[in-house]
Amino acid sequence: MKLHPFSNMTDISVLIVAKKDTEHLIQTINSVVNWTKEVIIIDIGISKEMLSEIKNTKATIITHDGTVTYADQIRNKITKYASSSYVFFLDPDEVVPNDLQKYIQDNYLKYDALSLPRKNIIFEKWIQHARWWPDHQLRLYKKNIGTWEPEIHSKPVVNGTIHQVEPKEELALIHYNYKNLDHYIEKMTRYAKAESDDYLKGGNTFTLSIALSKGTQEFISRYFAGDGYKDGMHGFVLSFMQLMYYPLVYFYYWEGIKYEKHSQTDLIAASLNHFKDILLQSNHWIITKKLNPSISRIKQKILSMILK
Repeated sequence: MKLHPFSNMTDISVLIVAKKDTEHLIQTINSVVNWTKEVIIIDIGISKEMLSEIKNTKATIITHDGTVTYADQIRNKITKYASSSYVFFLDPDEVVPNDLQKYIQDNYLKYDALSLPRKNIIFEKWIQHARWWPDHQLRLYKKNIGTWEPEIHSKPVVNGTIHQVEPKEELALIHYNYKNLDHYIEKMTRYAKAESDDYLKGGNTFTLSIALSKGTQEFISRYFAGDGYKDGMHGFVLSFMQLMYYPLVYFYYWEGIKYEKHSQTDLIAASLNHFKDILLQSNHWIITKKLNPSISRIKQKILSMILK
């Protein structure tokens, strides 16, 4: 399709699944409504007040029946509502800035899909490390070439050429992510319950040792390997909260298997291995990145030998 040279309209349908977290939804709509063919809001529990505000925009509202815990569960199903050649999935807390808008308009027809960098605003700060940046999101692609797995934070499988947009701040989606700790914990709890349900329904075994190991890797990969320490207290808190996520998934899984008994020996072994692993890996990265010059390298090497 070739656009009229004097037209700023694109052959793109924007799809937004929304429920409770709608503080930025009108801003999200306004950032795309004037240059895309259509904006479709999939209502899975939006308040009456917010629905009234949406009706004052050019967006179309479609009510989705049934329980939906997270948007990824229904993205394949709702694609049918799009009438354009390209679909653009947005979350209700994501905003497209002007420079990214122009970039999409100028470039989307050259590729089958665009992978966009995303700027995460968490606890009132842009988080630039701990794997929160550039956080590329594959959200815009030709309508019939992408499919989503109905899993939390899944990524679409796209059969075509994917262009990864350069990770520049002005070309990044603005994601108003977690506004405070309560917001983070509420979402973490919701996601943990949903992920534990996936394990239970799929008949997959999930153990405490696996959960603790995954939690350790989250912390190490974000705080040390991912330079989370460069984001100060924000980086530490976010990395530590991610450490807690997988144990929480397991706790809900344990609840789902009717509080199955664990032997005292297994519990002690799992906890000792967990803390030993954290200390060993933390010490490795402290040495590698020279993060604690006040401790001699000899002492740190001795600590590494003890932990092994």
